[in-house]
Amino acid sequence: MIENLRKYTGLIIVIFVILFISFFFLDSSSVRNMNSGHAMLKIAGRTYSDKEFNTLGTSSLELTSSLARSGDFGLYQFLMGLSTGATSQNDAAEKFFIGRMILRQAKEEFGVFPGEEEISEYLRSLRVFAGPDQKFNPENYQNFITKGIGRLGLTEKDLRELASDVLASQKIQAIVGSGLGVSRSATRESLALDDQLVTGDVAKLMLAPFEAKIEPTEEEVKKYWETLSDSFTTEPRRKFSYIVATTVLPEAKPEDDAAETLADAAASEDAKKAAAKKKEEDKAKRAAELAEERRKKQLELGSLVDDFLFKLEEQKGAGFEELAKANEWEVKTTDFFARKDSPKDLDVKIRSSSRGDQAAVDKLFIIKETSDPFSKISEPMSVGENQWIVARIDGEEKSRPKTYEEARDEARAQYISEKAVEAMKTATNEAVTKIKTLLAAGKSFAEAAKEAGISDVKAFTAITSTYSPDAANEPKNLFDAARTIDPGSIADPIIEPDRAFILHVAKREVVKSADAETKVDTELKSSVNNNETFAFTAWITARTEAAKVEQLYKK
Repeated sequence: MIENLRKYTGLIIVIFVILFISFFFLDSSSVRNMNSGHAMLKIAGRTYSDKEFNTLGTSSLELTSSLARSGDFGLYQFLMGLSTGATSQNDAAEKFFIGRMILRQAKEEFGVFPGEEEISEYLRSLRVFAGPDQKFNPENYQNFITKGIGRLGLTEKDLRELASDVLASQKIQAIVGSGLGVSRSATRESLALDDQLVTGDVAKLMLAPFEAKIEPTEEEVKKYWETLSDSFTTEPRRKFSYIVATTVLPEAKPEDDAAETLADAAASEDAKKAAAKKKEEDKAKRAAELAEERRKKQLELGSLVDDFLFKLEEQKGAGFEELAKANEWEVKTTDFFARKDSPKDLDVKIRSSSRGDQAAVDKLFIIKETSDPFSKISEPMSVGENQWIVARIDGEEKSRPKTYEEARDEARAQYISEKAVEAMKTATNEAVTKIKTLLAAGKSFAEAAKEAGISDVKAFTAITSTYSPDAANEPKNLFDAARTIDPGSIADPIIEPDRAFILHVAKREVVKSADAETKVDTELKSSVNNNETFAFTAWITARTEAAKVEQLYKK
């Protein structure tokens, strides 16, 4: 499993995004749910209602995410294939639904219909239903059916249909990815390179000394600016009116730790255990009741914000202040500001963001104003534990090219940086040439580097593919740069933004292991799976484009 996950480093990010979205899905979706049977999407000529979308999209996405959190890799792959590229919670649900409908059409096309027993066997294999012995636990399964998915409006039938689609996706993935072979010999050679021990030296040159030597004239800076004047621009500035809707969440009451009475002390051990158990049960009950009270408060606030936006949309964006006042929400107004100078109220992380670090102000600076007055209103953004932000854009100063006076310092710094990098590269290449000559004459690398004017040299010994370089003194890609270099040779210079490295390989030793062929088998299987996943993702993307999806809810 770990080996497979490593192979999907890029793709797995998508899943963490989706899981992050789904974790907050209920909390962040207080905006009006559609359950009226209205047309939602048209896919390949067929129209789907919002009821179908909620069941097979929104709720099923959260169900799949909940199951995947237990670590079943097949479910990660299913989410990857159907939701790749999602940028928001709504986008994730929509992509998931569209991909699932296309998958269902493909089940007919390829004749892939998992049987009932196959579905049951798959469900019994899921980790989420396992007991302490890691085997299927019927009680866990029933609890999940009766208590876990009811809140999503789903039934066991929906769970089995989801399992059928997961199994079908695995079979179709194998079909569309067939023929993408992987060379066993190339895999064996690659693993052998990863398993070796490498010893050598690195010499470091820093950029700062080269920058210090560059003193451009005013004429040089201005000429440089003239060639790139369009790239020196002011930051866009916007002004907003906004509300921060807040609810007061109930807090836990202090525990009453009464002193032990004589009767308590005289009680039997069984009575004491029973009393302790009841105390813990009462504590858990109070915690559950508190959590439910807090959840209700959050939902009440979400409903108020939802109604606020609904009325604003009905009024085509008019009445922002009046509607806010009706809810006793203070309307704050900013002056024009750039993103980096945003008010503290707006520079706060969004609780339900698909990016863990996205701030409310980031969303405000991507609002695209159209002829529709309501386009000035932001989407509701949940922040903190008990707040929502809604803003209206009141004005914008667009980005423009800077004058020379405005851009002078920036242009000068950029000119110096570029010239310094060029000088550092030249010095590095000259040092490499001199060091090679001195090595051929019998000098050690450290001696040769010193004669070439570089005193910052560090040796490394028997590093492997798992080695973590010393960030201050070694290049980030030390092992990768050294893994194919002949002993006694120097690799191509490694250039980083603020420094350069000269890498010398003294020795490479291949480590032979008894399970080498087993590792090759595992790597081959992982590579095939990787190829199939990429092929399936490309196939879904192509089918989605061909399906000419229409977002009917936007019309």
